[in-house]
Amino acid sequence: VSIKEHTKRRNMRQTRRFLLLLVLLEAVTFASAQIPNDSIVADFRYFIHQLEATHPDPYTNYGGKAFFHRAAHETLWNLKDDSVTTREELCWRIRAFLAPLRDGHTQIHYPETQGSFSLVPIRFKAVGDGLFVRRLPKGHQHLIGSRLIAIENIQTKDLCEDMMKIYPAENEIGKLANICGHGHQPVVLGRIIPNLRQDTITYHLMTPEGNTVRLPLPLIPVEQWKEWNNEQTVQGNRFPTENLTYTFTDKQKNTMYFRSTSIMARDNIEYMYQAGMNYYDDLKYCYDKLYHRPVPSDTLKAIASLPSFSEEFEKMLQQMKCNKSENLIIDLRGNGGGWTPITYPTLYQLWGDGYLQKNFQNYLYRLLSPLYIQKLNTTLEQFNARYHTNYEFGDYTFYESDEKTQAVTDETRTRFVSNSMSCIQDKLAKQNGHPVYTPKHIYVLADADTYSAAFHYMFYLWKMGAKIVGVPSSQAPNTYMEVTQFTLPRTRLEGSISNSMQLFLSADDPCAKQLIPDILLTYDDYKRYNFDSQAEVLYLLDYIKAQ
Repeated sequence: VSIKEHTKRRNMRQTRRFLLLLVLLEAVTFASAQIPNDSIVADFRYFIHQLEATHPDPYTNYGGKAFFHRAAHETLWNLKDDSVTTREELCWRIRAFLAPLRDGHTQIHYPETQGSFSLVPIRFKAVGDGLFVRRLPKGHQHLIGSRLIAIENIQTKDLCEDMMKIYPAENEIGKLANICGHGHQPVVLGRIIPNLRQDTITYHLMTPEGNTVRLPLPLIPVEQWKEWNNEQTVQGNRFPTENLTYTFTDKQKNTMYFRSTSIMARDNIEYMYQAGMNYYDDLKYCYDKLYHRPVPSDTLKAIASLPSFSEEFEKMLQQMKCNKSENLIIDLRGNGGGWTPITYPTLYQLWGDGYLQKNFQNYLYRLLSPLYIQKLNTTLEQFNARYHTNYEFGDYTFYESDEKTQAVTDETRTRFVSNSMSCIQDKLAKQNGHPVYTPKHIYVLADADTYSAAFHYMFYLWKMGAKIVGVPSSQAPNTYMEVTQFTLPRTRLEGSISNSMQLFLSADDPCAKQLIPDILLTYDDYKRYNFDSQAEVLYLLDYIKAQ
């Protein structure tokens, strides 16, 4: 390389570094910059407008429309009186306003452009009868399995209620899940614990032997915390952990284990791509979070390289069919959801016509709003033309299960296959109403984080006869659903608003707010398996042997 060329390349590298530095400085400056109070107030007004226009029922949980607006005006005046001028504080005020809505799909995201911050190296698990420690740094491993009594001077029960002032919970397990999600975050704990120290946080625990322990833990930088958390995650994996992977658990190949970490796959990405929707965020999520590798530069190659939910499920069922396997375990623990429609083909693969004629007795009410139509990348006129309707903004669409079970016809099957969000519609068509294979027993592993589309999948499997094993979901069967994204115009804060309401069970059903597993694991069950990260699987395998 000539000296001239070498100098040119060096200058280009320096220019790139300078531009990167400018971007970073701009991000930090924007995060910490003071924003005029009237802009903060205007963004809150804009948020309330979008919430009313998009959410199917923002009023009931506040006590009615008048009380909703009273709460909104109190927040508005407090923003003015307190002269709020930062994005972070606006985010907290909106969270506090939203908490009474008790809607896990309507939320505002904390700004990610903040500078360095720290976390505590501790993680918890919510079970039906409390919280216990599931991860700790080396040197404290003997305390794993200890129940949480308090953080600093706040008892666990009080902490659950205090957390409800800034984070919603749809049921009792959801209150515990809030602590699992935020009990290691000083930025959150500082909102509910007065005079919280910024170097060490003290946790009060009760060991499995019944001894009380005071455990002060130092805060560590977020990047170091992520490394620690990832190390803890990959240790001791005896079963597949990647999305849409599977294996037999025994030499006789009588029990199959299928892992789903997300209801995201090639099927929904292809659908979004073909529909002209914003698919890239979901595509990047799949590569970053599910498969931990960079997105290929070729878009079509990137999509084609992802596994298909129904294709992998069909392969798995074919193996079970060859071995006449009796038991199928579908692991949905920690699965936060995605696109419910990509699970429907797997139900058809399991039960064929039996699924198509099943009356799930569920109801879905969706509000048509500008944000929702924007999400679909269409216009209201195009929407009406497609469905031969005459809707206006503010109208609802209604889906209600038929009162009587209808006979399945060739037309029914053809319509189901052609509308399926699946990459293997040709194979679905060849089933002609017959299942690929129906195991004798189907079990669904669940925990508090089995949410949204994953909850839907669990629920439909349950209604078809599968048994739920583990911990209740923090999502209620009767709740608000779906996410419609928004961005506040001045502060650029982002979030989501539910655009539908689902009723999966009758209002007087004891499980309407919290679906109890058929086999509910308690603290003592986890203790019996030494609080192993795969305790639910080990418990279930022993249960299957006992049967």
